[in-house]
Amino acid sequence: MHGFVGRVYGLSIVVYHFDSYDDLAKHPDCKYAYHVNEVLHRIARRVESLNLVGSMLWPEPVPADFRNFAISRYEWLTISADGFLIRYISVVDCALLLVNEVLELGLKPHQCTLHRLKKRGIPATIAAILEAMLADQGALRGERNARVHHGEERAFTQDDLTFKTAAIFENRTPQGMAGTDCFGRPINLERMFREGLVGLQREFNRSTRILVRQLDRLYDALWDEFEDRFSPRIRAATHGFNVGRRIP
Repeated sequence: MHGFVGRVYGLSIVVYHFDSYDDLAKHPDCKYAYHVNEVLHRIARRVESLNLVGSMLWPEPVPADFRNFAISRYEWLTISADGFLIRYISVVDCALLLVNEVLELGLKPHQCTLHRLKKRGIPATIAAILEAMLADQGALRGERNARVHHGEERAFTQDDLTFKTAAIFENRTPQGMAGTDCFGRPINLERMFREGLVGLQREFNRSTRILVRQLDRLYDALWDEFEDRFSPRIRAATHGFNVGRRIP
């Protein structure tokens, strides 16, 4: 909902006035707005995609019978965790790409690390915001890397093996699974599922609330940097689409 996103989206409409990228690229203001919009659109879509994860974590209604459901309770939580970690962590990676594009630093996407951005001399305010975003991701970034690259899995309950096994039996066999967990308690799949689900819900709420505040700060800082670069170009433009005023 930030004004900077609307500002760049609005300017990007100019692309429809050209038959090809080569024609657009002849105009420095159009080319700059186009490239910033491309990267900004990625980060905006990635933030919006967290709503997909939210729909998984707050299903309405929760399936009444997992015996006839496509996946088990355990697999539901596993997929939700994957979606949350991958999409949440990548928002900051997309933010690094956006800073690179707005400030015209010329780094390739795989080179866009905070260390390299700082070496290119990004403003201290923007560097501090990015540092805070990375710090807040903390252990979740480590878990994302471990899941994606090393095959590690999260434990959703105190007895995760029993939860996983019982959930698969419930989903794929008529009789389900009886018995006790490692603490000698009767297996209670509903309790185990809720334990894992509530844990993910709490992490999602905490992380996304912080993320929204941080993105607002980053967009505030980048908006001024964008206008400093865009305004001289559109003032000098000859294409006739000179609508360069910043929207309050």
